[in-house]
Amino acid sequence: MAFLKLALLFFCAAVALADQHCHAPGTTITTITTTTVSGEGGVSEGSDSGVLSSQERNLIRSSWKKAKRDGDVAPKILFRFLQAHPEYQKKFSLFANIPKSELMTNGNFLGQAYTIMAGLNEVIEALGSKDNLAKEINHLGWTHFNRGVSVAMFEQFSRIIIEVLEEEMGSRFDRDVKDAWEDGLKALVNGISKNLKKEEDIAHPQTGLTTHQITDIRRTWENYRNDRNAIVSLIFIKLFKEFPSAQQKFRSFADVSIDSLSGNAAFNAQVKLVADRLDNMIATMDNTLQIMGQIQYMGHSHKPRAVERSLFEAFARYLIDILGSKGVASDDLDSWRGALKVMVNAISNVQV
Repeated sequence: MAFLKLALLFFCAAVALADQHCHAPGTTITTITTTTVSGEGGVSEGSDSGVLSSQERNLIRSSWKKAKRDGDVAPKILFRFLQAHPEYQKKFSLFANIPKSELMTNGNFLGQAYTIMAGLNEVIEALGSKDNLAKEINHLGWTHFNRGVSVAMFEQFSRIIIEVLEEEMGSRFDRDVKDAWEDGLKALVNGISKNLKKEEDIAHPQTGLTTHQITDIRRTWENYRNDRNAIVSLIFIKLFKEFPSAQQKFRSFADVSIDSLSGNAAFNAQVKLVADRLDNMIATMDNTLQIMGQIQYMGHSHKPRAVERSLFEAFARYLIDILGSKGVASDDLDSWRGALKVMVNAISNVQV
């Protein structure tokens, strides 16, 4: 993952529908996670360093530092890509009709190539933060999906990068260096294949939820939120029937018969608490800090009471069943399933 942004920026310049649609290399992307870049060109990284090893990241950085001393590297990569796939030149309006023989001296072509170079200098210095790169990959994924970019195109550009660097660096581009670049480019293809989607179907890098899911859930919940206490009460009764031991976790009504629960004040108070919590989580699903805070709270408040993952999964299953019985459409139920799975995973993974 750590190398994805590097190759994505190359590719953005090479296959976007028009130059101005790409992220301008050098643009600052603000994220929640932090990766510190030192003033001397060194990099200070946390534990969130992606799938590449520290050695691979260092090899990519050091080899790029050597390669970029040759000012023709970026133009050669872009030129070789267009030479191998001439149909892509039409995507660059400023030099779409320039003969191949004139590209390497064309100001617009060179300007595009050196813009890529400037962006790469910053990107390689910032290698190491999986979350920062994930946010950019999400954005580039849906923008390239809208432009009809295929995974095959990324694979083609990856091969060009390797070819040019190998030719330019000669023996300095040894087996270890080549392996590091190939690992990064392989991660690129794997990552982009999962992110070439509509914007609404791209999962948020921190919450794991998509805009599509949130929209469907909120729309359908509005129809039933006034009945949320009744829905949660029915879920608990079904849950206790399937897992009798679960009722024993609630001291105030542990010994009340299931048939009498609906009339028990302590049970109904717990139902209201859970129903309101569910309602609040749905209301804040698109607020990263609030939903992550609620997930942390759920994990910290339930793990000491030995509330197993299976109980959360059963709660989610019964909620979906009840919504389905009320006539919620199958597509909307798919959004509920996906979001509830993400949230159950997140709650279960909270460290206490």
